[in-house]
Amino acid sequence: MNYFLTLILLLPLSTAAQVLIITHNYNRPDFIELQDKAFKKFLKDDYRFVVFNDATNKDMRKQINDTCKKLNLECIRIPQEIHSRPYLPREPHESINTSMRHAHAVQYSLDVLGFDHNGIVFIIDADIVLIRPFSIEKYMKDKDIASRIFRPHNKAYYCSPVLCILNMNNLPNKKTLNFNCGPINGTSGDTGAWSYYYLKNHPELNVVPVSVLYSHQLFLADRHINKAADLAISEDVKSSFYAHAGFNNTEIKFLLNQPDTFEFYLDNNFLHYRGGSNHTKDSQQYHDRKFEIFSEFFNDILGA
Repeated sequence: MNYFLTLILLLPLSTAAQVLIITHNYNRPDFIELQDKAFKKFLKDDYRFVVFNDATNKDMRKQINDTCKKLNLECIRIPQEIHSRPYLPREPHESINTSMRHAHAVQYSLDVLGFDHNGIVFIIDADIVLIRPFSIEKYMKDKDIASRIFRPHNKAYYCSPVLCILNMNNLPNKKTLNFNCGPINGTSGDTGAWSYYYLKNHPELNVVPVSVLYSHQLFLADRHINKAADLAISEDVKSSFYAHAGFNNTEIKFLLNQPDTFEFYLDNNFLHYRGGSNHTKDSQQYHDRKFEIFSEFFNDILGA
């Protein structure tokens, strides 16, 4: 009897470690709930979802905290002084912009949590949701890093923390991995640019670029190319085109609404709203319409 009791107690030790999901929320607490619902419905792995709160003001900080508390999610405050310190190397003349804030937040979350995780760390933007059943552990089998990869002017390539999966157990000198933005090989780089140096120093790693499909690639000739063609291409033709590209009926309905600036990542398993924090300063009318299209699709996939 004691033997079997001991065996039962030891069983959890043999299971795979949780996937650690990290996101950084600046001003969209509503997306936390959307991400949480999507992970609960579609993610096939045991996971831990942690929100890093990077709000600049007291009211938004409270909204993010309250949302996490309501959903029983972990919420870690990013001390705002790291942005003015600054947390990562900056030139004296530089003023902190959106990319720099993002880089500081990502690096801080890795330093205080991610690098010490025993297993897979999945970093995603605050406005990315999982839209299909998916296993991160299965996908990452035999992979060390999977990420959206940027190649500015083909002079370098680097990992973007918009969507980046790190198998921490496989990464040598992992704490030297740096997601700072800034010049690399004489060309400018967005958040994550300095990961180039880590990848360069460890060519033995299996680094896989995730697929990215921009919404404008899916609208055939009637999108910003030939307005007259809009009348020539029927919805049936478009639907057939989308089905051939691997989209299901619910996703095709979404695409027929011509959602602006969305992206599909990793074989269309993740949908990126893009610009959720509105750092591009688009009009409220624009975002109201965009979010209306997105919400209709999201409710459809959840069966609401």
